[in-house]
This record gives sequence, structure tokens and C-alpha cells, in this order.
Amino acid sequence: MGPLPVIDIRAKTRLDSPEETSFRRTHLIVGALLFLLLSFTTGTVFVEQAWALQSFQIGIYALVAGYLLVHFRGEKEPTANGIVPGLVYLIPLWGVVQIATHTTASTFETRKELLRWGALAGVFFLSQVVCGAKNARRTFLTIVLGFGTAMAILCLLQLFTSEGRVLWIFPSGYGDVYATFQNRNNFSQYIELVLPIALWRTLREGWKSWWYPLLGGVLYASVIGSASRVGAFLCTAEIVVMLLIGLVKLRDPKTGTRSRATTLILVAIPILATIFTLAVGWQRVWQRFEEADPFQGRREFLIAAVNMAKHRPLTGFGLGTFPEVYQRFAIKDFPFYANHTHNDWAEFAADGGIPFLLLVLIPFAGAIPTAFRHPWGIGLVVVMAHACVDYPFPRPAVSGWMFALLGALYMARMSDRSAPQPSSVPADNKTK
Repeated sequence: MGPLPVIDIRAKTRLDSPEETSFRRTHLIVGALLFLLLSFTTGTVFVEQAWALQSFQIGIYALVAGYLLVHFRGEKEPTANGIVPGLVYLIPLWGVVQIATHTTASTFETRKELLRWGALAGVFFLSQVVCGAKNARRTFLTIVLGFGTAMAILCLLQLFTSEGRVLWIFPSGYGDVYATFQNRNNFSQYIELVLPIALWRTLREGWKSWWYPLLGGVLYASVIGSASRVGAFLCTAEIVVMLLIGLVKLRDPKTGTRSRATTLILVAIPILATIFTLAVGWQRVWQRFEEADPFQGRREFLIAAVNMAKHRPLTGFGLGTFPEVYQRFAIKDFPFYANHTHNDWAEFAADGGIPFLLLVLIPFAGAIPTAFRHPWGIGLVVVMAHACVDYPFPRPAVSGWMFALLGALYMARMSDRSAPQPSSVPADNKTK
């Protein structure tokens, strides 16, 4: 009997091929640079000069162009297909249409906005490149959680010691700063994106990763310390929703977490959140809840934005032109500058008309079912709700992370659809 034939499986799996090695290297480089750019725009959110935002945008455009040039002829990482995620790339083009048709009240402002939206679309594309594989998504989310926790700790340290100075160095012009954010609501929106990652890891990992509930407590306490009313309410809602998800998982034998361990974790999450809140102090946020009319100003801005949308429902007045056009529709004079509507969805309709509102809304709404299947993404749904009373989208320090998580969610959905279903396994194979 002769020697047995040797079958080389590497030819099919490409495990040792130079192309596969180059692919992994490119994947790591793109992910590292994307994280650095998002961290940069978050760390410089307090800078009023244009160079900070422009540097972020140039970096994103250069990274997208570099990736496309490297893979121009070769195999590319799979990205989410379909009409709904594809609408993200049409968002900046709406500004081009407004400029070309002379329907914008300010070509300069609309040009700035379409560049910003183009950079966010680039973040969406790059996050799909980075988060294609399940392990890559987990690594990316771990890094996001680590950076978010560092920002929460910085916020807590600065609250009572910085005297309005960012990093204890740069004067902000405000009495308080929240990590690098001057606006408590923008800071809370950023934490709203990160907190569900810690909560979901807590439920998934159990006591073997005891630091996740601690990280969640720090994140929650930083929002309470910032005294953001909506942020405090929504972060509390995130904890409640995650607890409900945990209760459902208790009855699901596929979760892999024992009932006793999960029960202890469910009890530990609110206890740790309460302990950290008491340590920081809840009096400031409670005082803000006692204000007579928390929607003063926001209500008038919203009415003006709605009237603007009614006046030009198809074209809007031009992306980024709300501050200039607002005075024509104002129902009340205020002694301060109205830079935003404090309702992003209404401002989208005012600046770009109903079509632009749908271009932004549909891709985010389309990711909601996936966010509940993968609860680390629930923060994206929460910030969408927060956008009804504030403006996370104009701040790339918040919206950049939003589009990154949006891309990760669409890649998770694509992985779910490509995964083999139990019903697709032949009956004779099930018995083997």
C-alpha cells in the first residue's frame, strides 16, 4: 500500500497568502487611524478655530482616498449593501444640489456643511471596513469603551478642580467643562453612545469581567455630575432597558450565562450606578429638573424651524443656514445667538427640506432593529431621541462616533444575514 495523498488546504483558505496578510495589515492601519481621528476631534471639541474641524475632515478624506487607492484593483473589504445604508453617501450631495440650484441662503455655509457631512459619510464607510469581522467589531468596541471611560474619568476629575479650564490649561469661557466638552448635553450624548457597551459586556461576560460594571458606574456618574437633565434621564433609561434585556436572556439557554450569575449582575448594575452617583452628587442635576420651564428657548426655536420647513418643504433654505434665516421666522427675541434649533430633526427639515430629513433619518431608523439584537448599539437609538431636544449631529465629537457605530451595526446585520440558519442544515447532517 502506497503513501497516503497529502491534501494542501491552504490553497483554498488563503491563510498564508501574501494578499491575506496585507489585508489584515491594512485593516489594522485603517482602524488605528480612524480611532485616532475620532479621538482627535473629541479631544479638540472645545477649540473654536476652524483648524480643528478641518484637520479631522482632511484626515478622514485622506484615509478614505488612501484605502480606495490601495484596493483599487484588488479585493476590497465587504461593506453593507442595500438602498438604506447607501443613503448615507447621498447626504452630502444634497448640499451640492442646493448650491447648483441656487436654493441656499448662504453658499459658504452650505459648502462647509457638505464637507462635514462628507467626512461623516467617510467615517461610516471606514467603520464598515474595520468592523467587518465579529472579532474586529469586538476589538473596536473595546477601544471605544476604553476611550469613553477615560473621558468620563477626566470629566469627574475636572468638575470641581478645573475652574472652567479644559485639561486644567485652556480657558473655556464657561464655569464648568466636561472632559473636553464645553456643553454638558454634548458630553452626555457621547457617554450615551458608550454606556451600553459597558452594560452589555457586563451581562455577556458576567463576574469573570468584573470591571465592566465598574466602568458602567463611572460612565453613568459622569453624566449625573455634568447635570444634564436629558442625559441623566436617557442614561437611566439605558440601564433599565439593559436590565430588561438581561431578564429576557435569563430564559434564553443560548446566552451561555448561568442564571445565578446573570441575576447577580442585574442587581449589581443599579447598585453600582447608585453608589457612583452618590459619590459624585445628584443635587446639581436635581436642581435643574426643578426649573419652571426647561424648554424655554427650545420651544421658540422649534416653532421657527417648523415654519421654515413649511415655507420650503422640498428644498429647505440651505444646509447650515438656520442661524442666518432664523430671524425671519423668530416668534420671540432672545438676547443670545441662536446657533441651532435644539432639535436636529427639525433643523434638517428647515435647512434641507423633507427630502434631506429622510436622507438622514432612514439610515439611522433602519439600524434600530439591529441595535436591539446587538444591545451595544442601543446608545445610537438613545442619541437619536436626544436629538429631538438638542443637537448632537453638528458636533463631530459626537456624530463621528454615531456614524462609526452606525457602520458597525450595519456590518453586524450583514453578518447576521450571512450566518447559516438552523433550518438550512440538512436533516441527515443533524444526526451526525
